[in-house]
Amino acid sequence: MKARLAAFALVIAGAAHAAPIPFETYIKLHNGMLEAEVVSMVGAPDYSSDSNQGQLTGGRVTTVSTTRQLSWLANGQIPYTTIVTLRDGVVVDIKRDKKL
Repeated sequence: MKARLAAFALVIAGAAHAAPIPFETYIKLHNGMLEAEVVSMVGAPDYSSDSNQGQLTGGRVTTVSTTRQLSWLANGQIPYTTIVTLRDGVVVDIKRDKKL
């Protein structure tokens, strides 16, 4: 029974990974797009990370801008990892690296 559960967990974990972005979709991404547009076009990312930049005002730190990176990892069929950087929900940078 435990072996079945372990195998089932591996199948579910493998299915949870997002697909890499095909070239035909990648060339449609551009700076100025909203995060919702990107995710609706290419699907949920494999990873995302957030970073906040703040400013000290009157003894309190206020958030000035939020930077977020969304990553879609390469696989055996599409060997490219794509990283989209967003600032306050708007695309400011798109990188694509080939993984060997």
